[in-house]
Parts: sequence; structure tokens; C-alpha cells
Amino acid sequence: MVAPEARWQALLPVLRPWPLAVAFSGGLDSRFLCFALRRAGCDVLALHATGPHVPQAESAAARRWARAQGLPLREVRHDPLSLPDVAVNSRERCYACKRALMRRLREALAAAGGCRILCDGSNADDLTTFRPGQRAVREAGVLSPLALAGLRKQELRDLGAAWGLDDPQQAARPCLLTRLAYGMHPGPALLSRLAAAEADLAALPGLGDFRLRLTPEPVLQVAALPDGLRPRVMRVLDTHGFGGAEIVEGTVSGFFDR
Repeated sequence: MVAPEARWQALLPVLRPWPLAVAFSGGLDSRFLCFALRRAGCDVLALHATGPHVPQAESAAARRWARAQGLPLREVRHDPLSLPDVAVNSRERCYACKRALMRRLREALAAAGGCRILCDGSNADDLTTFRPGQRAVREAGVLSPLALAGLRKQELRDLGAAWGLDDPQQAARPCLLTRLAYGMHPGPALLSRLAAAEADLAALPGLGDFRLRLTPEPVLQVAALPDGLRPRVMRVLDTHGFGGAEIVEGTVSGFFDR
């Protein structure tokens, strides 16, 4: 089996000659991709989408990281709540949102002039799990270098640690729309309240990976709830109007697709 770094290195001669733009959320995958491309001497522009489905704290963190790296960053406004499949929160929400997002990013690139190849941070694991947005990425002709190199999530963490990427163990924080059961209306006020609650939960020491879901009743998924932390968790939930939430320990991803 070819080592992960060797698989990545084999792809670089194809990427280096071209100016690249990366759909940059500030999560591990897109940070690793930007970091690895710049480490290899590639010309990279980060495109960060803002909107009601993206917590402001995550956008602020993305800006700080790009600034610290000296990475050019362009922000693109993307409001998916007016899209029919998103407005009714259908099972096609991620596909519809990602399709519209790829179109917005291409429009932003065209408006800026020049020619860049649009890339995203999809990794090899994303190709083997339920990811409706992946169909939109393929249809839009967006390049996924990490997936092309066959790099899996854990390999990104390992390579990132070896290469000096900060926070290679960064937990995944998917879009806020994934917190709502299919069929629930994702209004801006509700998404903002979810974002605020999750920000306060994330500040609790030792909580680890979690998601606050609405089924429509609130359910807090946590990888593991440390002893003694439950009262503080419940106070945060009460503060943001999610009192009485059920707490479920275990796997936190794919809750509504099981």
C-alpha cells in the first residue's frame, strides 16, 4: 500500500501549475488542503461562505486562521434558506445548498477576474458515507484533491501533525442545517439560537465532540459526558431555550440518516 504522503506528493505535479481556489469552511479538511497546497508552493485563494447556516464564531475563526497563515481570503455571501429544498428541510437539503454554493463561488471567482480551479476539501471517507452534497460537487466539476489522493480523515490528522498544522485533532462542525430533523423549517432565528447554544456548550471543559439536534424535541448528542458536567450542560441548554433536552452518548454524526 502506498503511504499517504507519497499519494499526496504524486498529485502535486498536476496541481502546482494552476492557480487554485479552495472552498474554505475553516474545518479540518479545508484547512489541511490550504495548508498542504501552500506548503507545496501552490497559488491558493480561500473562498469562505457566510450565511445564516454558518455560526459567526466559525467564520471569525476561519478569518483568524487565514490571516495567521498569510492566506488570501475572499468571503462570499450564501443564503440557502430561500432554496425550496432547504426551506422545507428535505432530504435533498445538502445537495441543493451545495449546488447553489458552488455556483456562488464560481460567480465570485468570475467577478474577481482571472482563472482559478475551484477545489474543495472532500476526503476519501466522504466518498463512502451518505453525503448528498458530494453529488453537487461532482456535478459542478469541482476538484477534490484529498479524495483524489485517497486520503482519509485520520490520515489528514496524522499528516497535519507531522507537518505542523495547528489543531490537527479539530472536531467536525457540520452546517447548522444538519441539526434539524427533515421537514423542520430552518428559520434564521432558530439557527442563531442553535449556534449560540453550541458555542456555550463548546466552552465547557471536557465536553468533547457533540451536536445539539432538534427532532423537533431537543436532543444533545455527546461522544461522552464527563462525570459532574451534566448540571452545567443542562444550564446552558435552559439558557438558550432547549431545556429538558435528552442527552444521548455515542456516535454524533449522521443522526438523521440512520
